Amino acid sequence: MPGSDVACTPVCPFRAFTCYKQALIYRRQRGELTPFCSWIGDVCIGYKCQFAGCARHALLPDGTCKLKLEALAPARAVEDDDVLEKEAEVLERQLYGKIRDKLKKLGTRAWEVE
Repeated sequence: MPGSDVACTPVCPFRAFTCYKQALIYRRQRGELTPFCSWIGDVCIGYKCQFAGCARHALLPDGTCKLKLEALAPARAVEDDDVLEKEAEVLERQLYGKIRDKLKKLGTRAWEVE
């Protein structure tokens, strides 16, 4: 089940959620828009319905919205870059340490670089 932040919902912020039965109605209850299925006479169950679809073809099989994932991607990309940079620094230190140790064993003074 997808997380609530990326799950496809009938109250889509991209206005792309569709019902292939043409049974989706929006009712206002307690000040909120509630998706209602006129075919079954109850609240719409969203991506779990067999007639649910996306006008932008962004509904993935597990119920996640590809448009929401793409909207979150830049924030995740920045975090990934930071992690990669830290890993690169650690690997660089380890590599230089091994090279320095080998040069010391050979007796060269090349490892004394400023």
